[in-house]
Parts: sequence; structure tokens; C-alpha cells
Amino acid sequence: MKITRNKGMALISVFIIIAVYNMIAFVIPFNRHGGFWTGYSFSMLAMIITVAVGFYALGREGMKSKFYGVPLISVAWTYLIVQIIVGFIEMVLPGGIYRYEIVLNVILLAICLLGLIAVNIGKEEIERIDEKVKEKVFYIKSLQVDVEGLITRANDDSLKKAVKELAETIKYSDPMSSPQLASIENKIEIKTSTLADSILDVEMAKSLCVELQQLFAERNRKCKMLK
Repeated sequence: MKITRNKGMALISVFIIIAVYNMIAFVIPFNRHGGFWTGYSFSMLAMIITVAVGFYALGREGMKSKFYGVPLISVAWTYLIVQIIVGFIEMVLPGGIYRYEIVLNVILLAICLLGLIAVNIGKEEIERIDEKVKEKVFYIKSLQVDVEGLITRANDDSLKKAVKELAETIKYSDPMSSPQLASIENKIEIKTSTLADSILDVEMAKSLCVELQQLFAERNRKCKMLK
């Protein structure tokens, strides 16, 4: 498994906390009763969970996925801090109530796990929507690149101007596609392909630019209706 800089820093941070925690736990002469081991064990478990969550959240490809993983890390670190505080309190309390302490620690653990599950579900849903948006805007971005590539191929100033205007129209058109726009978008694709093939025929290419401008105007009107 590749250890990135962020993963390494997160790992070092938790290892420092583990080392300091164990030094305090075993250097200070606590009464090693049931409450001590309850607080100690659940605090160590919280540290392990924090490391695991950090590796999971920071191990995803892409900056957006890493950014979406920040809430997971926040939940884990919040649980870790609360559990360490609770753990230290349990370590100094009388040992006769450790059964209640176990119940409290289990509740804290359950809250943490439920929080992680809820945040992860939200994270995956955001990533799914983000991927869906990328697919929907690809149509316009692809057309824009294709038409901009025709500008240098146009050998007439008036045609070059018409192609530039068409590229601007595409650039500022509604980027979101949808199944309801399939018919008109198919027409636009066909006309754009024909324009690319006819770019050296000035009159025909200019006529196609006008037709494409009209098709994009119609598409934009339909996009507004769909919102």
C-alpha cells in the first residue's frame, strides 16, 4: 500500500498520541482495576479506528474524493478526542462501576460507527452525482473543442468569424444534457460533423454555422423548460 504524505502525517500524529497515551497510562501509578482497562482498551480502539478511517479517506484517487473524505476524518478524530477524555476519567474512577463504563464506551463507539456510515453514504452519493454531472457536461465540452479546432482550418475571414461565434455560443450554452434533449443533440452532432467535413466550402460551412446557431438556441430554450 502506497503511503502518501498526508497518510504519513496522519499516521505519525496518531502514533504520537498512542505513545504519549501509553506513557501516561503506565507511568502514572493508576489503580489497574476494571475501569482502568475499560478506558484504556476503548481509547486504544479509538486510535486504531482513526488510523483506519484516515487511510480509507485519504486513499481515494483524485483531489475531490480526498476532499469528500474530510468529514469522515472529522468524525473519527472527534470520537478519538472524546474517547481519550472519557478513558482518562474512567482510569481514575473507582473500579466498581466499570460495567457502566463499558456501556458508556460501547454507546460512544456505536455513535461513531453510525456517524461514519452516514457520512460515507453521503460521500458516495456526492461522488455519484459529481460523476453524473461530468457525464452530462461532456457533450457540450466535446462540441466546443471540436468547433474551436475548426477555426484554424477556415480559410475565409467571414467563415472564421462565423465559426468563432458558433464556438462562443457553444461555450455559453447550458452545459447540462438530459435524455429529453437527445433528439436535438443528435441533430447538432450530425451538423457539426458535416461542418467539419465541409469547412473548405465557405458558403456551405457558413450556412451550417447559421443552422447550428438556431439549433443551439432551440436547445437552450428546451433546457430552460426542463429546469
